[in-house]
Amino acid sequence: MRRCGVLFGVVAGLLACSGENATGAVGRRTGSAEAAHEPQGEPMPHQDCTASGGDIQSLDVNNDGQPDVRTVMEDGHPKCRETDANFDGRVDIYRWFDPASGFVTRVEDDYDFDGRIDVVGTWANNQPARDILDTNFDGRTDTWRDYQNGHISELRRDADGDGRVDTWERFDATGAATYSAVDANHDGEPDGPPAPAPAATTPAPAPAATTPAPAATTPATTPAPAATTPTTTPATTPAATTPPSKPHEARR
Repeated sequence: MRRCGVLFGVVAGLLACSGENATGAVGRRTGSAEAAHEPQGEPMPHQDCTASGGDIQSLDVNNDGQPDVRTVMEDGHPKCRETDANFDGRVDIYRWFDPASGFVTRVEDDYDFDGRIDVVGTWANNQPARDILDTNFDGRTDTWRDYQNGHISELRRDADGDGRVDTWERFDATGAATYSAVDANHDGEPDGPPAPAPAATTPAPAPAATTPAPAATTPATTPAPAATTPTTTPATTPAATTPPSKPHEARR
């Protein structure tokens, strides 16, 4: 259950960050207009794969007679893929691919194997663009992260579970925190006037929660690996991100 431990690390890191520099400013600009555009807690989104239509190609990784990886092909290109990483009969990872490049465009990941998505990441030009997380496993979004040039640029979080953002952080291109703020009085706005944070020593959470495959391959022609952990990501997969410390390798 290494991945479950990874996400618990994300939760601990975010909790630590939420208590820092309450008088700094970050994320949301004060004012009701900006506040109205803040994300709100809602059920984690899900985009179905095999039900979307197309030619389904299956792979039984552990030779138990049940498909562990299913890829939907459309016009000769992988459209999306479902993977059961722990062989319990439930999909743990969903991936969608760009038909022209084969790069991943979206990843949904169930870190604790409870059948519910915990992280949804979107990718552009093989770089993370945005991800949303359910860090307390209640089925609802509570953390939102935006990226620039593959690095986290802004993080918003609902720390108290009321569905509203109450923690804001921004980061520069090196990953150093430049602004932070919290809403301790629950008025929907960062507390205190905007002010630069002091020299940051805490690194930003690492980029995206999921790792894209460089190019999608058809699992039907891929030899089945050893019956331990299924993998559909080539060994040359570029480093992406595990929240929140450093890039993590794809679950498959």
